[in-house]
Amino acid sequence: MTEVPDTLAWYDQNASRFEARTASVDMKAIHGLFLLNISPGGHILDAGCGVGRDALAFARAGHRVTAMDGSAAMVRLARKRTAGHPVSVHHMTFAELDWTNRFDGFWACAALLHLPPTEIETALTRLAQALKPSGTGYASFKAGTGGRVENGRYFFDMTEEKLQNTIRNTPLRLRLCSITTDQAGDRPSVTWLNAVFDLK
Repeated sequence: MTEVPDTLAWYDQNASRFEARTASVDMKAIHGLFLLNISPGGHILDAGCGVGRDALAFARAGHRVTAMDGSAAMVRLARKRTAGHPVSVHHMTFAELDWTNRFDGFWACAALLHLPPTEIETALTRLAQALKPSGTGYASFKAGTGGRVENGRYFFDMTEEKLQNTIRNTPLRLRLCSITTDQAGDRPSVTWLNAVFDLK
C-alpha cells in the first residue's frame, strides 16, 4: 500500500508557488459543466478551495460561496483573493464537514484526489449530506488508476468505473463524466476525470 505523506503540510510550505501556477488558470469550460445545474444566486460549497480561484469566479457569477480548505496557508490566500465578495472561507478538513441540507452545489476541484479511497467515499458522503435535495456536485481527479506519491503529495487517480464503485454506498449518483486535458496548458500528458453528481 502506498504510504500517504502529509499533503496539507506540502500546501502550507508551497502556497506561493502553487498560487503562481494555478490562480490564473482558465476554468470557464469546466465551471460550465457544474454551473449549468446551479440556480442563479445559489449557495455553493467550494470544498478544498485552494487559493480561492473558483470561489471568486462563482461569486462574480452571482452566487453565494462557502469555501473550505485544510491548509491554513491556502485559507489565508483564499480569504485575501475573495475579500469584498460574498465568500466565507473556513479552515477545515473533509473529516470536519458536518453541514446538512445547506448548499445548492458542492465543488471539489482537484481536492478529493489527495485522499485514500476509503476517505474519498466518506468525504463524498459528507458532501452529499451538505446538499439540498435538488443539489448537484462536482469533483475532479487525475485520470488513471491507484494511489501514488508525486513531488511530496499523495494522489489517488480515478477511472469512471472506480468512481462508480466509490459512490455506490453514498447518496450520490453520477450524472456526467468527462475526460479533459490539463487546463494549465503546460502538462499535455495530464488528463482529468470530471464528474458531476446529483442525489439518488
